[in-house]
Formats: sequence, C-alpha cells, structure tokens
Amino acid sequence: MKDKKYLYLTCATIIGFLIFRPFYIATTNYNLSPDEAYFWDWARHPALSYYDQGPMVAWIIRFFTSILPLSEFSVRAGAPIFAAITTAVIYILTVEITEYRLTGFIVVLLFHLTPIATAGGVIMTYYSPQILFMSLTALFLWRLIKDGRGWWWYLIGVSLGLGLLSHHMFIFFTAEVWLFIILSKNNRKWLASKEPYLALLIEAIVASPILIWNLTHNFVMFRHASGMMTTWAKAFSTLLKYIGSLAGVHTPLVLIAVIYGLIVCAYRWIKFRDDKYLMLFCLSAPVIVFIAFLSFGGRTEANWPTAGFITGIISAVYILHEKYKNGRAKFLISGSLAFTILLGILLSAATYYPSLLYSAGINVPPGKDPANRLYGWKELGNEVSAIYETMPPNSFIATNSYGVNAELAFYVKGNPQVYQIPAARRFSQYDFWNNQDAVKNKDAVFAGWMPIEKDVEILFNKVELVKHLIIYAEHNNGIRKEFFIYKCYGYKGTTGKPVSF
Repeated sequence: MKDKKYLYLTCATIIGFLIFRPFYIATTNYNLSPDEAYFWDWARHPALSYYDQGPMVAWIIRFFTSILPLSEFSVRAGAPIFAAITTAVIYILTVEITEYRLTGFIVVLLFHLTPIATAGGVIMTYYSPQILFMSLTALFLWRLIKDGRGWWWYLIGVSLGLGLLSHHMFIFFTAEVWLFIILSKNNRKWLASKEPYLALLIEAIVASPILIWNLTHNFVMFRHASGMMTTWAKAFSTLLKYIGSLAGVHTPLVLIAVIYGLIVCAYRWIKFRDDKYLMLFCLSAPVIVFIAFLSFGGRTEANWPTAGFITGIISAVYILHEKYKNGRAKFLISGSLAFTILLGILLSAATYYPSLLYSAGINVPPGKDPANRLYGWKELGNEVSAIYETMPPNSFIATNSYGVNAELAFYVKGNPQVYQIPAARRFSQYDFWNNQDAVKNKDAVFAGWMPIEKDVEILFNKVELVKHLIIYAEHNNGIRKEFFIYKCYGYKGTTGKPVSF
C-alpha cells in the first residue's frame, strides 16, 4: 500500500461528487419523487416509527428541513452527505481486506458510477442510511476478525440497531452476521462469550423506537412487509425480471462480476478456511438469493438487495484484481473494467442531464426516462391550489394514492394535510393520520392518476371533473403524466378499509 496516488484519487472522487451533487440538486428543477415526498410527510409527523419502515429517513429529512428553508434541496440534502460518508467507509474496508489502494479506488468508482448509485446520491430514501450502516457493520465485523477484540461487538450492535431504524431488512442482515460467526471456525468461539449477546441487546435498545411502535400498532410494519409476497402465479417470469432489473441498476458486467466474485469467495473459504472470503460471501450472497426467492411471491424491486452489493462488489474487484496480477485474463479484465467505467460515465451523464441525449438525437420516450417520476408534481400542486381556492371554506384535498397524496401535501400552497380516501387502494401511513370523520359531509378537491374510481365516487354526493392535466416532455411533446382533478361535494365518509396491507 505504498502507492498513495490511489488514496488521493479516491479522496478527489469522493469530494468531487460531494461538491457536485448538492450543486446539481440546487440547480436542477426536478420535483420530489413520490417516495421522497412521502418521507417528507413522515418528517413533519414525528413518530417512533412508521407503517412502511423505521424512522431514520424521516429524522434525517426533518433535521435538514429544520435548518434549511423547505424545498426539494433541503429534503434531499442528506443524500449526497450519506453517500460520501458511505463510500469513505467502503474504501477503508476494501483497502483493509485487499491490502491495495487501487482496489479501494475501483470500488469507490463503481459505487459512484452505477445507475443505482447515481440516483442514490441525489434522491433521499431510506437506502441512504441503510447502506451506510451496513457498510459500518461490515467494517466493524472485519475489525473483529482482524484483532479479535470483543468491544467491536458493541459497535456492531450499534450499527445494526441504527440500520434497523432505517430498514427492516436489518433483521436479515443481523442474521447474516450470525451466519458468519456460526460458519467461521476461528470466530465460533464468540458463541460462548457474552459480547455477541450484549450486541444483540444493544441493537434492540437502539432500535427500540420501532419495537415500541409496532407493539402498540399490532406489528403492522412487519405484517406489511410479509404481505408484499402474496402469489406464486408468475414465479419464473418475476425472477427473470428481478435478475434483469439488477443488471439494469448495477450494469450487466458488474452483476456478472459480483456473482463470479461471490462464487470464488465461497470456494476459497471452503478450500482455505480464510475468514475474509467467508465474510464477503455472508454479507452479500444470502440477501441477494433471499430476495430472489421472495420474487417467487409476486414482487421484488432491484433496490431491495442494494446493501448486499457492498461486499459483493468488493469481492468482485478483489478476485478479479488477483487474477489480473497473476497474469490471467488481463485483457478481458482490463477491457471489461474500462467498458464498465465508460458505460457508468455515459449513463451517469445521461441520467443527470437527459438533454445530452436529446442533443445527440436520441429520443427517449417519457416512459423510459428514469427521471420521469420527478416531473409534473409542481404543476399538479399549482392546479390543485387554484381549484382549492374556489371551494367552500373547510373543504379538503383528497386522493387515493399515497404518492399523489404526499406530492400534493408538499406542492399545494400552504402544505395542507391531504386525505387519502380509504377505497380502491392498499393501506398506508395516512391511515394513521387521517381522521375521516373530521371531513365527513365536507367538499373536496380530488386528484389522481386516472379517472376517479367508482369505489371513491360513491363516497361523495356529487363528483365533477374540472381539469384533465397533461404533463408533456419538453423535447418531443410526449406525454409524461396525466392527472384528473375533480370537485367533489358532500363526503359521506366510510367504514371501509383499504384493500390490503
């Protein structure tokens, strides 16, 4: 590790992106994504936890929106900061495991240039803290393996607890840590020591807000998570979609390299019993395979196993770097890396500035634009604001989609409470906030993606379409979104419940 140029290059990369990303957020006019707006609405309703996830993302957003004026920038301010800290931790972990600064630099590049990293550096979701705390957990576990000092367990407990406050998948990540301990001949001794059990206690104490909230809310968050896998009707096609989506957000060659690296790590651990290979495997492969299995249940998303790619990418770079040093497949490895980095740069540039594609004569249909979810919400908020001002006093604003609900709460003048009508939809956090009796017999402005559903229409005495709002793409006039805005009179209220958890 004598060559420090890769340390300087890594620092320059991290700092460069830390400067660029806030500048980008501040100078582009992208609206909040539905999830970002939803998490912002969590932030203005402080709680120990929430229906969908733990409170960490809401706490982060509340902090930045408290010290900065409310805007898209303040909602997103945490994303580039958490991304920078995370990549610094990942660099330290990679260098300590591989003993090469070059591998650390390559891993940092990949964590900045893959499509999912491009979005994660500017969009604020619960994956920002999740990936940071998983990186810290991996680093603390590695330090435990290296020097065997029991107090590392306490830091592991803290990071797992903070992770659980970020995402309930940390229940599974905790199991991965224990899987490593059980399988490792050198570290199995900890099972007879107090430290790992105290770490579990620390994790439970740190994560106690979500435990308390779920105890007082019938464990609805965990029921929601289990209820997302409901059917096995299209298991094979869903699995293929999952694999394809992983290739899309991480790029195909990175996905192939990760799979190869993890297989080699498993083989080398079996052959040499070297715990570094076992750790890289245990903190990555199980969650990727587990979510692939969940895809049989009907739905998974490419971002679900994101934290599993931390040691997955490290294993890929480590194994391929060793092969390169030994003179094996040099051209293939160097060519694949160069192609992947070039592809990442091009994809990042196109994602950050889609106008580059249009300037090059590449016509991207709005439905294929990765940023399509970030358009049109401010226009919808302005239209609803104008219509709302014409309504009788004490009227309210309503939707039956949590995403549209959150966007209206953010973009309608005055940031009003928006009511999510409990019909023709699934359960959401709004069912804990919205008192349907408080708006009974009142009039409303209703907005949605499509014409009002019959299940919603019958809850009012009269419904009148007043605006069919179409959001067009600037470059080709393609339709990005359509919204239907109604004046609704005499809300009858309902004793019905949303479709499902």
